[in-house]
Amino acid sequence: MMRHITIISFIFLFIFLAACGGTEAPALPPTQAAAAVLPENDTVAETTAAESPTETAVLPTETPAEPLAAIVNGQSITLSEYERELARYEQAQAQLGQSTANNDYQSIVLEALIEKLLITQAAEAAGLIVTEDMVNTKMAELESAAGSTEQFSQWLALNQWTEADFRKALATEMITGQMRDRVTADVPTTSEQVNARYIQVDDGELAATLHQRILAGDDFALLAQQNSLDQITSQNGGELGFFTRGSLLVPEVEAAAFALSEPGAVSDLISVVDSETGQTTFYLVQLIERDRERPLTAELRYSLLQQAYQSWLSELWSQATIELLIQTN
Repeated sequence: MMRHITIISFIFLFIFLAACGGTEAPALPPTQAAAAVLPENDTVAETTAAESPTETAVLPTETPAEPLAAIVNGQSITLSEYERELARYEQAQAQLGQSTANNDYQSIVLEALIEKLLITQAAEAAGLIVTEDMVNTKMAELESAAGSTEQFSQWLALNQWTEADFRKALATEMITGQMRDRVTADVPTTSEQVNARYIQVDDGELAATLHQRILAGDDFALLAQQNSLDQITSQNGGELGFFTRGSLLVPEVEAAAFALSEPGAVSDLISVVDSETGQTTFYLVQLIERDRERPLTAELRYSLLQQAYQSWLSELWSQATIELLIQTN
């Protein structure tokens, strides 16, 4: 299930910044498929070791005086809370020039509210807090960005926020940042990486011939330029650049590259059968360099942070007891 909490957070920030006098909206960071975008960190959190989500005890179900949209581990999300968030989402989409006619935005909004509550519950179990003073400091920063307290109040009204609701949402975003920092604290800044060349062909006889020529001393890079089907890497002698485990689209090529022990070493002939087409592709790999503690690029580390956080969120969802009390589109 895709998580939508940060979609709403991003729209919220986009609209606020636009309303503050032409400040350029923040760009979404690069993402990978099925990967959700990380929430912005709103407060400096104490760095502790990442851990599995603490199992949240299912609390006795409340008996509220108003209709509910969902019950999450015994805590309720009221229908009015959901409807207010839905209205803000619709307004934000309209201000961004995006239609809600053909998407499941009602489900997006409800899932976001559920996820926010799950994170808040996990943060409480972990002993993390956002104090009133911390919220006051952030509110002062936002008021300054808006130009004045009056202008900020006008923005709140225009975007269907009461100050109380906004402060609650702000505190939730801040505690989410703390929780994100805790969960991703063990994500490394360096990792073992290799740089390798490879040749890709679809002819078994040609692959075997190229393998023999390389073992006999022919230049791997030149043969890659002349024969590899990968038009992008072949121009550079088949060089892939440094990469980490889990980053190549062909796992067999990646495994072969990491298995080679010395620069210049060449793999055995690798054959990979496409499960859908039945076509066989052949690969040869040569190790150029190995770095056991190479700093991660910003993109690679961001990807690892996303994976760690998304894995933790997925575990939160799987452990939760959730009762949906309304129908969404």
